[in-house]
Amino acid sequence: MASQFDVNMYGAGIGALSNANATLIEVPAAGGGITVIGANVHSRAAATTGLYLVDMGAAGTAIAGTIASFAGTLDANTPNEGTLVTAFVEGGHWIGVKEDNKGAANAVTVVSFSYVMGK
Repeated sequence: MASQFDVNMYGAGIGALSNANATLIEVPAAGGGITVIGANVHSRAAATTGLYLVDMGAAGTAIAGTIASFAGTLDANTPNEGTLVTAFVEGGHWIGVKEDNKGAANAVTVVSFSYVMGK
């Protein structure tokens, strides 16, 4: 019998982010956290950027760790798959995006990730 589990997805437009952080979503405190199983960035135009999906901690204001990193060059109109670094995010923490001043995300940029509840 095949394994089955409930996969959830989240996506958000982040716009033209450059040398900044953007807080996206809070992981529910109940449920024991989440495990990110995939992350992508979609850009309408090619862009050079240092983009990361990050754990923003319980306050949602400071980076507590990197969840996934994306290649320095985003291809236009195609999913740019992230490399998972630390997939588990504790309950009560915020997830965000960081651009580290290597360029800028295009004005029409969407970050998405899939996850399961717990470890």
